[in-house]
Amino acid sequence: MGAGELWAYIGAGFVLVGSPGPATLSLAAAGAAFDRQAARIYFFGIVTGAALVIFGVAGGLLTAILSVPHAAEVLGVISVVYLAYLAYRIATASPTGGVSGVRAAPGFMTGLVFNLSNPKAYAAFAALFAGFDLLPGTPLYATVVEVLICFVILIIADIAWLFVGSSLRRHLHDPRKCRVINLTFAALLLISVIPTLAYFR
Repeated sequence: MGAGELWAYIGAGFVLVGSPGPATLSLAAAGAAFDRQAARIYFFGIVTGAALVIFGVAGGLLTAILSVPHAAEVLGVISVVYLAYLAYRIATASPTGGVSGVRAAPGFMTGLVFNLSNPKAYAAFAALFAGFDLLPGTPLYATVVEVLICFVILIIADIAWLFVGSSLRRHLHDPRKCRVINLTFAALLLISVIPTLAYFR
């Protein structure tokens, strides 16, 4: 395994996994709308869902899923429905400091199911596994190494996005500004899924 290819894989991983997308934007939105502590359970759901996607893509599950008639369309519909649900929760969250907003934070299952139906997650990890071979001639070990690296990148990127949203919350005490931020994140969530849906067509 050459150092150059390893760093190229890590760089591509941060670009594909950590760039703005449905999951990362939803974490930032949850951090801004509900605060970091209230959103941590959602964070664990997002990470668990992404981890299952990583194992599924690495094990060839994505190919099997897409071979089933209309499976891609169903996955896309689930993703859009969950995005709409999350966007609504974010847009209607109480302003900073509101107790009801903390209680209404999305939970573990919301994050889990959302990332299991997140088109960008499948597309990103499929691109990484298909585009690199870190240990030529040893496909099993290569897959294990690539999965571990992906998981580390995932944790770092998701924590960073959650902190980004949380940092916005701390500086926005005006309810009107908080509402604008929440509505902006909700709109970005809905927009973010459009490019990745094309992956399943």
